[in-house]
Amino acid sequence: MITLKNIKKNFGKNEVLKGIDLAVEKSEVVVIMGPSGSGKSTLLRCMTLLEEINEGYIKIDDIEINAEPENRQRKNKIRALRKSTGFVFQHFNLFPHKTALKNVMEGPMTIKKTPKDEAKKLALDLLTKVGLKDKVDLYPSGLSGGQQQRVAIARALAMEPIVMLYDEPTSALDPELVREVLQVMKDLAKEGMTMVVVTHEMGFARDVADRVIFMDNGVIVEEGTAEQIFNNPNHERTRRFLNSVSNG
Repeated sequence: MITLKNIKKNFGKNEVLKGIDLAVEKSEVVVIMGPSGSGKSTLLRCMTLLEEINEGYIKIDDIEINAEPENRQRKNKIRALRKSTGFVFQHFNLFPHKTALKNVMEGPMTIKKTPKDEAKKLALDLLTKVGLKDKVDLYPSGLSGGQQQRVAIARALAMEPIVMLYDEPTSALDPELVREVLQVMKDLAKEGMTMVVVTHEMGFARDVADRVIFMDNGVIVEEGTAEQIFNNPNHERTRRFLNSVSNG
């Protein structure tokens, strides 16, 4: 479903990604973890070209994109890739002047040209799915952080993506609101959604991840099943990180 080959990303002289190779199978849930500044979020953003890559190759489903100069064909490929990929951000990124319902309707109507009635039905179904049936007419300012993030997940799902990417989706939430967002994500995983999740939520990774990837300093240090990474990591760096998280 996702193939990344030799992905490199620089910000000026700072090499943030140093040749990442990663493959994600259909219906697989992959959790990426690591210390701040390790390149996790940058890698996720590179998957949809929200950050342009300096070198490498990206393939999601049957859409292939290389690091090459911008042209019309490449722009069309990026557009197609983003249509098939749902992205959930750390800080929700909802439209503050639109209700929960209209936030979810916006993408299908604007990008897919879905008729308004059809988009409304889809949005209502998705908001019900994420447990917000009674909040559809509220604006983001009237919702808790957890509710806003669930609207953001519904908004991403409204584009009917084949892959969902989550960039630390619970890190901006109060602890008591984290569980409601993780439960929605767990339900999607059970339904077979292909997911790549950057998170520090170790419990979620243990419960849901088919594979856990540990990144540090722009490289993948270690990857394996959740059981192997948490119970018997191979690398000292991974062990130190897990100890710091569990003791923090």
